[in-house]
Amino acid sequence: MKHSLPPLDTKNNINHAPHVVILGAGSSLAAFPNGDRNGFRLPLMNNLIDIVGLAQILKKHEIDTDISNFEEFYDELATGDKNQDLLQEIERTIRNYFCKLELVDKATLYDYLLLSLREKDLVATFNWDPFLAKAYQRNVSIRKLPQIVFLHGNIEIGVCETHKRRGFASEICPECNAQLRPSRLLFPVKQKNYSADPFINNQWEILRSFLNQAYLVTIFGYSAPITDIEARSLMLSAWKDNPTMELAQFNIVDIKNREELKHSWKDFFVREHYGISDNFLNTYIFRHPRRTCEAFAMATLQQEPWRENPFPLISDLHLLHSWIAPLLQEEEAEMLTGNPCPKV
Repeated sequence: MKHSLPPLDTKNNINHAPHVVILGAGSSLAAFPNGDRNGFRLPLMNNLIDIVGLAQILKKHEIDTDISNFEEFYDELATGDKNQDLLQEIERTIRNYFCKLELVDKATLYDYLLLSLREKDLVATFNWDPFLAKAYQRNVSIRKLPQIVFLHGNIEIGVCETHKRRGFASEICPECNAQLRPSRLLFPVKQKNYSADPFINNQWEILRSFLNQAYLVTIFGYSAPITDIEARSLMLSAWKDNPTMELAQFNIVDIKNREELKHSWKDFFVREHYGISDNFLNTYIFRHPRRTCEAFAMATLQQEPWRENPFPLISDLHLLHSWIAPLLQEEEAEMLTGNPCPKV
C-alpha cells in the first residue's frame, strides 16, 4: 500500500482528515456514573442481566443467571436451540429498559464530545442507550456537529427499509409517511453478520470509509473483545488500508489495565503511534476541541505545537455553546489560528 501525508492545508491550518471516535459501554458509564435523570443505571455486558431485569425471565426458562458476559451468552442462545420466544422476550426486556432512560439537564461528557468535533469527523457507537442521540438533538442548533453512526442499532434510532431512510425513533419516513421501524439491537457475537441487516450494514460501511481516511482514532470504553470477530475484522481491515496510518495516532480511553489494553489493541498500533489514558479530560478531544487533527498535525508534522485550549468544566450547555462560538467563526472563515478561546 502506498503511504501518504494527511490532507493538511498549511496555508489555512486546516487538516481535512477526520477524527474517528468509537464508543463502547464504558463511555456511557463514564458519562453517566450516577445513572440517568431518574437514577436508572447504565449496564455493562457483565451486569446487564441483573440491571435490566432479565434474571427472572432466564429462571423461568431454567437458565442459570450466573453469566459473566451477556454477549457470549446471547451468542450461544441464538446459535443453539433457537428458542425464538425467549430471544424475543430478551430483546423486548432490554428495549423496554433502555427506552425509559432520560438525559440529565446539565451538560454531559457526550455533549462535550459532540461539540469537540466537526462535520468532517465521526462518532460511532456500539451502545443501545439513547444518550448520544439525545445529546445530538439538543446540540443540533450548532449545525456543525460530527456524523454519528450506530453499529449495533440504538433505542433512539428508527429506519425505513423500503426507502433506506434513517432518523430518530419518533420521526416518520418523508417518502412514505410511515413510522420509522426500531433498529435491531441484538446480534450473535462471534458471527454478527452485519451485512444481513441493511441499516447496520450501512452504518458499518460509513465507519469503514472514515477509518480508511482517519488521522486520529479514539476508542472510548470499548474493549474490542477477541470473541467479537466480525467487528474487529471490519475495523482492522479498514484501518490497515488507511494510507496515512503510518503517521496517524490511535488513542484509547479506558480504566482497564494498561497492559491488557495494549494486548487487546496491539494489531491496530503502528510502532509507538498510540496513547492510553484512563480519563477523557486528558485527550486531544477535550484539550483541543474542534481542532484535534490540526493540533496533532502541527505538533508532529510541522513541529509547531499549538497551545492547549481545554474545555471549561461547566454544566450549563448554553455557556458551552457560547464558549465554542469563536471556534465556529474561525471555521466559517476557513482560517484556523490555534488561539485559545476566552475563558467563561
